[in-house]
Amino acid sequence: MKSTIAATSEIDDLESAVKELVSQINEKIKPGRSSVAITYCDADVDVAKLGKLLRAELNMDVVGLTTTATLERRNGYSDMGILLCVLTADDASFSIGCTGELGNESFRESIREAYKQAREKIQNNPALVLTFAPYIADLTSENYVEVLDEASGGVPVFGGVATDHYDLQYQKTFFNDSVFSKGLVFLLLEGNVKPVFAMEHHFGAKVEKKGIITKSTGNLIQKVGDQTFKDFVASIVPVPDEELVIYSFQSTPFVMELPDYEKNEQPVVRALCTIDHTTGAGGFLSKMPEGSAIYMNVLQRENLRESCGGALSSMIGKMAESTGYEYSMVFISTCNARHLLMGDAKNLESDIIREKLNSLPPEINAMGFYGFGEICPTGTRADGAAKNRFHNVSFAVCAI
Repeated sequence: MKSTIAATSEIDDLESAVKELVSQINEKIKPGRSSVAITYCDADVDVAKLGKLLRAELNMDVVGLTTTATLERRNGYSDMGILLCVLTADDASFSIGCTGELGNESFRESIREAYKQAREKIQNNPALVLTFAPYIADLTSENYVEVLDEASGGVPVFGGVATDHYDLQYQKTFFNDSVFSKGLVFLLLEGNVKPVFAMEHHFGAKVEKKGIITKSTGNLIQKVGDQTFKDFVASIVPVPDEELVIYSFQSTPFVMELPDYEKNEQPVVRALCTIDHTTGAGGFLSKMPEGSAIYMNVLQRENLRESCGGALSSMIGKMAESTGYEYSMVFISTCNARHLLMGDAKNLESDIIREKLNSLPPEINAMGFYGFGEICPTGTRADGAAKNRFHNVSFAVCAI
């Protein structure tokens, strides 16, 4: 597989932007038997028009999502602009799945059907499912992961959730000129594809009062031990008077050990969104299953550096172990909460990416986005299937 990346800061004049992007692509790569284009772009971009123009000029399908900011191996950090990646191969195939707008009652059937249709277009089971997921306030994002995991039989799932500039209403996913506020788009990669993954989140050494979730429904925690969730949190830190508390806990996220947690894997991190001051329940971005252990920890800039560098080093080590296969592309999914915590040091992760990837050949490309949740396997199950997980506040990478 071969890859190349193009970038532009132009987001208003899309005819000029596409001309610039396509010119860069054509200078660097010739299409093989199968090709696909992947785009991360600013939430202010007219992505229907962008997808239509790119599809016509490149003569290949285009998938993508909007994001707060982008990362790229050579261009570094950008909070406005468009990144375009083209993957092409003679020994691999690509197939796109698209659910259309998801509904709370029908999302499982929609995802299963989209996966079935995409799978029928390729000969063999995919080696990777690359996701472009929507943020839906009342539908937790690991639902996408669970259904894709089930439908694929444990194929590794990687990607993340679209974002905007913290408005939580302008984020989109897209497939060519079809645009969705609640639509899941995914890409199946089949053939000579050997993905490797790494995901890390680091915190301070102090663990604040670990408890067990004793009552929960979906993404709501009613009780931890014999306390309401609100009382559990209040026993650690002051609880804000507001119902929307997501920005109050950016630097003190909740770490959770799921019921099937194993000590050789990292626990997942969960972002608290709301507190119901009447019932004492806490609302998260993810499912919060009963029987899980939950605790609070402190996240600082130094922890961001540690996890970013650690994940990249781990990935590079795994790439070196995969003999006889030439890697071409690194996808990065990092969290919007990390973006907020960086404050005025927005180049923190892009500088580490540039430094770490200096050890790789220059033809290996890398690009990433800041999402409202990261999707990445944390290991392998006993039967060899991927242990696919949805994360918050993590730095995740996938090399193909």
